[in-house]
Amino acid sequence: MVTQSQEESKNKFKLNTVYLYFSQYCNLRCRHCWIDPKFSADKTVKDDEADIKTIISGLEECRELGMASVKVTGGEPFIREDIFELLSYCKDNKIALNFETNATLITKKEARALKEANVDMVAVSLDGPNARIHQLLRGVDGSFDKAIEGIKFLREEGLNVQIIISLWRENKDYVKSTIDLARSLGASSVKVNILNCVARAGKLDQKKEILSVKEILDFYRELKEKLSKEPPFAVTFDIPPAFKPLKNGRLGDLNFCGIMGILGILGNGRISICGIGSVVDSLVLGVIGQDRIKDIWDNHPILKDIRENVPKNLQGVCGKCILRFYCLGKCRAEAFYNHGSLLSPLSFCQQAYDQGLFPVSRLQDEFGLQDCNEELATSPA
Repeated sequence: MVTQSQEESKNKFKLNTVYLYFSQYCNLRCRHCWIDPKFSADKTVKDDEADIKTIISGLEECRELGMASVKVTGGEPFIREDIFELLSYCKDNKIALNFETNATLITKKEARALKEANVDMVAVSLDGPNARIHQLLRGVDGSFDKAIEGIKFLREEGLNVQIIISLWRENKDYVKSTIDLARSLGASSVKVNILNCVARAGKLDQKKEILSVKEILDFYRELKEKLSKEPPFAVTFDIPPAFKPLKNGRLGDLNFCGIMGILGILGNGRISICGIGSVVDSLVLGVIGQDRIKDIWDNHPILKDIRENVPKNLQGVCGKCILRFYCLGKCRAEAFYNHGSLLSPLSFCQQAYDQGLFPVSRLQDEFGLQDCNEELATSPA
C-alpha cells in the first residue's frame, strides 16, 4: 500500500527532459568519448538499435510524466536516416529540442529539417581551429572540413549554434583561436568542456594527455583574462561551480546537472539516468517496451537513492561544499563510474581538495551554508 507521504515524494520529482542518445553508432573515432559508441559510416538503423516507433513510444510515455523537452545526442544522431521521423514527431507535439552533433553529416536537407522542427540550439563539436588539431581528437580525416561545412549550413538556416570544445593537452594552446573561429562562423556561444575520465577518456588520462586540475584552473584564469580584453562573446568554461566567482552576489554561470528531472534513453532502447548506461550496465533502469517508464520514474531504487541522498549525503569534499544544493555534486555518472557510488565526490573537486586547490570560501566549515543561502536568497535576480 502506497502511503500519502510516499505519493507526495513521487509527485515532487517531475520528468522535465529526456536525453535521447539516438544512435549507439558514430562516424568518428573520438579518443575521449564517454559513451564509447561503435564506429560506422553507414547511415542506417542497425539490428541492435531500437527502431523509431519504439523510441517514439518511449517518448510518449515520458510526455505523460510531464516531459517537455528532448536533448538529442549520440553516438552521432544524424547517422540514422529516421532522424527526420523523430523531428516530425517532436514538431507535431511541440516538444522543445536541442541537438548535439559532430555536424559532419549535416547538409542543407538536415539543416532545413532542424529549422522546421523549431530546434532551440545545435551544439557542434569543434576541437581546434584547423584540421590537424581537431582531428587529433576526432580520429577521422576530413572531419574538420565537413564540420565547418555543416556549421555553415546550420547558420544559413538561422539556427542557434553553440560550439563545444573538449579541452585536452594537445589543443589547449589553440582554444582561443578556436573561439575566434566560432565567432567568425556566427556561433552564438562556445562551451569549453573538461574531460571526465569515463570510458575512452581513461586511456587519455593514462597517457597524461588530460590536463591536471591545477593546469585546468590556471588555463581557466588565463582564458578569462584574454577574453576580458575583447568584445563580449558568450564563452562558458565547464568547471564545477565551486571554482567560479559569484557575480554581483548572483550565482551567474554555474553549470550543474539536472539529474532530478532527466532520464536517458539509449540507442538500443535501454533507459538510464543519462548516457552512462552505455558503459555501466548496473545503471540501466529498464528497456522501452518491456518496462513501464512511469514505474521506473516513480519506483526504481536507483532513482530513489538519488532523490533521497543527493545532495544531502554526498561524500568527500562534495559533502562539505556550500554549493552542493545547487550543483548536486555535478556529474553523478562520473562519480559512479570512477568510485562506484552515486554519492562519491566528483573526481575533479576531490583532487582539487586533496591538493589544496579547492576554494576555502566554498567549504561549509569556513563559510557556513546558512550564510551562503542567505546571500544568494537576497541577491538580485
